[in-house]
Amino acid sequence: MGSNNIDHRAIEKHVKEINKAYERAAKKYPVTVPVAGRGFAPSSGMIGIGIEQDPQLVRLLVWLGEKSPRQFSAEGHYVEHTGMPVEDVRVLAHTLERDGLIAAMGSMGAADSYRVTADGQVELRRLAQLRDEPAARHRYATDAFLRWLYATAHDQHPVQPTGFLDTDQSHFAGGELSGTELHYALARLRHSWLIEEVGIEPTTVALTIDGIDCVLSGATVSDYLNRTRPGDYYSITGNTNVVAGSQGKVEQHNHNNGFDPAALREFAALVQQLAPVYGLDDAQQADLIHDAEVLGEEASSEAAQPGRISSAYQALMGRLTQIGAATAALTTTIQQGQEAYSTVFGG
Repeated sequence: MGSNNIDHRAIEKHVKEINKAYERAAKKYPVTVPVAGRGFAPSSGMIGIGIEQDPQLVRLLVWLGEKSPRQFSAEGHYVEHTGMPVEDVRVLAHTLERDGLIAAMGSMGAADSYRVTADGQVELRRLAQLRDEPAARHRYATDAFLRWLYATAHDQHPVQPTGFLDTDQSHFAGGELSGTELHYALARLRHSWLIEEVGIEPTTVALTIDGIDCVLSGATVSDYLNRTRPGDYYSITGNTNVVAGSQGKVEQHNHNNGFDPAALREFAALVQQLAPVYGLDDAQQADLIHDAEVLGEEASSEAAQPGRISSAYQALMGRLTQIGAATAALTTTIQQGQEAYSTVFGG
């Protein structure tokens, strides 16, 4: 039989060496874990996070990207272009320089002349992608409007929402939000009871207590609405199989013919019928009709799948809300779509 003697010192020494190795690795490669504070789940699906939340920074970077380096002067050209105080422009320029998006020209130009760096070019490309991403635009419009409403009337005083479009906050990733996108944001916030409509002519809205809580939480609207709460878990059987819990979001899974997407099928047909009156060019109109046809086909399928129908609906609504001119026909169509979705999926 072998010896039963154990060299404890050797083991302790080995363990210490392993711990030191882990410490060195942790310092070199820190581990980051997404934290959902106060029950908030982190949002997903975004194309990165950069300076798009600060319209003034974006505007300066985009403007500089369109100019040659020698044409930019914080004390001259950009101040003349925007009318901003020179001190504010300097702060913006220093912020972009700190983030590595622009660099001072130094001896090649004036003391306050800059050029866009390679990282800045990458950021400009990302911003251009965001400008064409409907979901990102809708998320920003919803969050920005709620923050603006809180800053404007946190005392819950009624405010005309169109005033938002005259502010810097109504610009996202270098582009302006449309009246239709504002309408979409208002509908989502009303539906979630974060704001309430007070007057009709002219339209005025006010914050609700939930809306104030959302802003003060520091969470995005999506994270606030998708927050999870611990609670009981229920399984209900019957004509439908439902799995639910008190997490603030209840998911119902239908396993029989109780799921009826007829309202969304009718909505898809309405869009195809009204497509010519939205003022689109031929290519845009064709894309819109195609998305409507996809939704109609999914909603007409004998084995209709809620997930595929919801995705097709979101794509079509994204296309509609990107239409710049808000007409009565477009507004009515969007309202019909929201009502149809609520009819099919609840809410």
